[in-house]
Amino acid sequence: MSDEDAAIGRRLADRYRISELVARGGMARVYRARDERLDRDVAVKILSSPYADDAAFTDQFLAEARAAASISHPSLVHVYDSGSDGDTHYIVMELLDRHRSLREAIDADGPLPAAEVLRIGRELLAGLRVVHDRGLVHCDVKSGNVMLGPGPAKLIDFGIARPPSDAVDGDTSIGSLQFMSPEQLHGEALGPGSDLFSLGVVLYEALTARMPYPGSTPEEVSAAHAAGSVTPPSRIRDGVPKRLDDAILQALRRAPASRFHSAEAMSRALESAKAEVAATVAPGDRDETRVIDVAGRRPDRASAGSGYVPPAVSGPPPQVREAVPVARPAAARRGGSRPAAPPGRSRGLGNLLGTLFILAAAAVVAVLVFRLVFAGTGEPGASETPSAAPSGGTDAPSTVTVPETVGRSTQDGIAAAQEAGLNWTVRCAEDPNQPEGIIGQEPPAGTEVARGSRFTMFSARISDCQ
Repeated sequence: MSDEDAAIGRRLADRYRISELVARGGMARVYRARDERLDRDVAVKILSSPYADDAAFTDQFLAEARAAASISHPSLVHVYDSGSDGDTHYIVMELLDRHRSLREAIDADGPLPAAEVLRIGRELLAGLRVVHDRGLVHCDVKSGNVMLGPGPAKLIDFGIARPPSDAVDGDTSIGSLQFMSPEQLHGEALGPGSDLFSLGVVLYEALTARMPYPGSTPEEVSAAHAAGSVTPPSRIRDGVPKRLDDAILQALRRAPASRFHSAEAMSRALESAKAEVAATVAPGDRDETRVIDVAGRRPDRASAGSGYVPPAVSGPPPQVREAVPVARPAAARRGGSRPAAPPGRSRGLGNLLGTLFILAAAAVVAVLVFRLVFAGTGEPGASETPSAAPSGGTDAPSTVTVPETVGRSTQDGIAAAQEAGLNWTVRCAEDPNQPEGIIGQEPPAGTEVARGSRFTMFSARISDCQ
């Protein structure tokens, strides 16, 4: 009987009846089993030989169960139990029998739509944020460990989860070669950025059905990392927004410090790309009249200084919108079948309306002159007519809350500052070791300030101020 078949029919820990093999990985096998105590189907992961005979691997395997069981999130597989039965070491998990892996989805259907990739990325980042907040690193984020089905995408297999910076020089690296970050590939200290690199590989593969750093050996993949030349997904397939390109390429940088500093920051970048995907016009919709928001246009460059500075804000800046008209049939422009007015009649009516308009304007001017002449006839020293109220209206709040812009793209940060009614400035200093977008702000998020107060955002890119 084969090693795989030996476990089928066995009852582990006098509770879990194993029925069939579901999947086999490099270090373990996963079976469908019946929890006879709770009367439910579960997945049982059993450590394979020769790792089951190695005390270090056994301890690491069971540590996975303890790490995963301490975390609960819809985008993370639930771990129910773990233990040893003789020389068999196992973990009992949620059975995802209505799911398939992202790897299987790509193999069957090819690259995924950009909107679907964005959704998967944001859901996985929500799970990774919980993992990182618990002081752990997953270390095996790959398309084969991303499960798609009812509900959010789920990340499975915390097989080598460990605290950050737990590795030492010469430590053995375990993971999936082409998804490994450079530091993991070389057995160096790991951190949250290591998982974000691997997630960048996952999203790149989902968009293109290719690997950003190809290679079949550690040496080949390491050389690809060193070369640092990754073809943007948008050059491989159409319809990939630039912001999604930028987010994935930033996650795939070789140096951990130049990637996103947290799962939350990467999630914000994907959120900004989501708006760009939603704005994409389908071919069948291009003839519709649309309202285009152009409030996010790049401001004019200041004549001096290291950043561009907008005019002072006295109230919330108005939204600037342009209506984009489309050609309509001539009959529709004429109002259907109604006949056009005779030329002479139309010209006479226009002259009459013009005369009335001029008389009305003259009357308005006369009223204004009258008010200016006689407004000061009251008490001596009476003030002039007050200036118009701010654009926010008399009901606009006098104080506003400073928004969080760190981790956002520069244009998104500007939009948030404009929406809050702040007198914003972006200051830039070229620093390739810092991620794109806003890396600092003053005052900090959540501060209550007067409307129109000065607000400074700091970007690491000179290009943001050009």
